[in-house]
Amino acid sequence: MGNIITLYHGTIYEFDKIDITKGKGHKDFGRGFYTSCDIRHAERLATRNKSIEEERFALRGVKKNVTPWFYTFDFDLENIRTLNVKEFTAADREWMRFVVLNRESKSKVQQHEYDIVTGPTANDNTRAAIQTVIPLTKGQVMTDKAIDALIALIEPEKLPRQFFFGTQRAADLLHLRGRRVIR
Repeated sequence: MGNIITLYHGTIYEFDKIDITKGKGHKDFGRGFYTSCDIRHAERLATRNKSIEEERFALRGVKKNVTPWFYTFDFDLENIRTLNVKEFTAADREWMRFVVLNRESKSKVQQHEYDIVTGPTANDNTRAAIQTVIPLTKGQVMTDKAIDALIALIEPEKLPRQFFFGTQRAADLLHLRGRRVIR
């Protein structure tokens, strides 16, 4: 028996099988499937996405109730040995460069070849910081000075750890333990 960890996923979509192609682009670690080690973080994401989606419908004059879903997965860390994994242990310069690369990419092609990436979750403060610093640096966001400015604008110690599954092969190693509607 391996080293099993519990991971959480909050969403507005009900599903039986993970399909990484359904993930949105321009996220921290690219297009794929994201899980959190923090149960409250995953629940907040589902609730936030519910509100965002209902607002989108309201802007079109449609009232729609969106259901927030919460998923629990088991993942055997022994599986990491068979995969290409990148681990960020802190919200540091290397992590921030990787996040900016993925969030700002105009390409539909994945910006890396990792099966799994794990590290801090960039939050709304991170997105705002990137959008503030990039114009100020005339797009030269990869300089140490610009990266340090980005990190100074966020609270890295408050960023929960996430596991990103960037290949279907990796996502298929997640074992669904349960799902429920968030009330």
